[in-house]
Amino acid sequence: MSYDFYKILHILGLSLVVLSLGGILLHVINGGTKGSNGFRKGAMITHGVGLLLLLVAGFGMLAKLGIHSVPGWVGGKLVIWLALGALAALAYKSQALAKKLWLVVPVLVLIASTLALYK
Repeated sequence: MSYDFYKILHILGLSLVVLSLGGILLHVINGGTKGSNGFRKGAMITHGVGLLLLLVAGFGMLAKLGIHSVPGWVGGKLVIWLALGALAALAYKSQALAKKLWLVVPVLVLIASTLALYK
């Protein structure tokens, strides 16, 4: 598969993760709970598939670039990937925390994008 294919897959994965986190966070910000979220299973599946696509496509792009170690910028992106994975569970902790995470998600995406662009 080509580098461009992996890049598109990576962007799709990111879109799914941000979509699912946005839905979960908005639900909690509006007073919803884990039990009252009728689409919780769908959101979590979307989140998991997005995380998987991000990881597979990211490593696919690294292979196409001939990078077979873990340079610092890749390590940083892996930490951000772990954080984005944890945010789905953290979102349900409290409404106040969900409001803060609403700002954290785009900041994490911005940092990950910057790491990728400036390697």
